[in-house]
Amino acid sequence: MRFNEFINKVKSMGGIDKDGAYGKQCMDLWNYYAVNVLGLQDGKTGASCAKEILNNSYVMQNVERINNYPEFVPQKGDVAVWTGGQYGHVAICLGIGNVNTFISLDQNWQSQKLTEETHNYTYLAPLVFLRPKNQTNIQEREKFWVRVDKEEAAVRSEPNQNSPQVGSKVLYKGNTFEAIGTVEGENVGGNNIWYKSWKGNYVWSGGLTRM
Repeated sequence: MRFNEFINKVKSMGGIDKDGAYGKQCMDLWNYYAVNVLGLQDGKTGASCAKEILNNSYVMQNVERINNYPEFVPQKGDVAVWTGGQYGHVAICLGIGNVNTFISLDQNWQSQKLTEETHNYTYLAPLVFLRPKNQTNIQEREKFWVRVDKEEAAVRSEPNQNSPQVGSKVLYKGNTFEAIGTVEGENVGGNNIWYKSWKGNYVWSGGLTRM
């Protein structure tokens, strides 16, 4: 699940009670995020309370631990773990903030509610941030348009001419499509660059123009 999809889904649900116990707790939000966005194994991301996440060896193998320091600003997808108080707290950073405050998606910061909260770095300190090593679903891929300037271009499942045609199968002169990048594939006439479409298909770059 992509990060923005996760945000929209849990908001539409009004929060998440993943384990069906004690209502909508911050750990429910964390566990749902860890499994569905970070791709961690369900059942292995839990802890007795939020601050004990830092003692979960499986989780810590999959993140970079960042102890808060004065110049630090969390990026989108970072996980904030408060270690003060009896239980601590955990929330998902939205990538909005500065050295004084940051905004996160929280559950049970306000009793049993899913909210966006603006936090400082001192309350319930020490504050630790976890940066997921797997950023696949967090970092938004750049999209750009590509135009066909030749008579036709085949849309293929892999970046080579022997792979089957898929999707619209053929694009014609003047057609455009959204791409997320280029890859190296079969060399055709001295050119091995293929565009990867937003849908995951491939079109050889010869006779195409990035807009």
